[in-house]
Formats: sequence, C-alpha cells, structure tokens
Amino acid sequence: MISVLDPIFNQIQFQVESIKQLANKVDIFMLEQEIYPGGRTCFELLTHIALLPEADLMIINGASATEMQDYYYYWQKEVTSIELFEARLELSMNILMDYYNQLEEEELLETKMTYWQTRQTYIDWLLVILTHLTHHRSQLHSAVKQFGGEIEKFNLFE
Repeated sequence: MISVLDPIFNQIQFQVESIKQLANKVDIFMLEQEIYPGGRTCFELLTHIALLPEADLMIINGASATEMQDYYYYWQKEVTSIELFEARLELSMNILMDYYNQLEEEELLETKMTYWQTRQTYIDWLLVILTHLTHHRSQLHSAVKQFGGEIEKFNLFE
C-alpha cells in the first residue's frame, strides 16, 4: 500500500540529491561568497541545509527558540567540508524519515504549535520542509551560477 507520505518523501529526496549535486559544484572561492549582500555565505547556506530536515522536525515537535539556537550553534561547527555536508544531510534526512515512518495515520493529522505560533499537522509540516529545501536549493543553484560554477544540464524537476 502506498502511504500518503511516499510522494512527499520522494520529492524531498529528489531535492536532497540535487542539492548534493549542486554542492559538489561549489569551490573554495564560492564557499566564502555571500549569496546576496549581507546574506549567508555559500558555506553558511550549505550548513543550514545539512541541518534543515532534523531542525524542522525539532521545531514541529516543540523545540523552543533557545533550543534551536543551541542546536545550530553546536552542529554548524561540525560541517567543515562538502563530504561532511553530504553525510550530515543524509543523517538529518534519516532522522526525519525514521520519525515519520513510526507515526500512526491519526498522529500525522495532529495539529502542533511551533515556537513562532504557527499550527500545522505533521503532513503540513512535511510540505513546509519540502518547500524550505526547495527554496534553499534555488538559492544554491543561483549562487553557483552567479559565481561561475559549471552547471551543465541540471534537472530542477523530477
């Protein structure tokens, strides 16, 4: 039987794989470049992306702003290379998928409150994670193109 989550996770996994492809186009010069003036560097963006699935899961499960700041402070120091970025992104994805796979159908429909006072079900939040990854993949794609990275034919859609 196909779960309602399967197509969402397929799209999330597609985003993750294409993000990893883009990350491998980032060179040392690009890592230190701000994506837009005053914004994150490519390195900071990659670190954020690597933590995103697990961090967003923590948020829907009630983590506070302080807990999230502590989480990012600790883990951002651990992502120091493209290889570690890929490994941390995979770990983050596995944590997200393992958590969702153990939820019962009625739990997927539970409404949860985030620390910034939004209410979503677990299914809604999974779509938020997909959108969040897509947004940052777009930023990374634009940055790689802007800083001269070689992007031959790159598939943005499955």
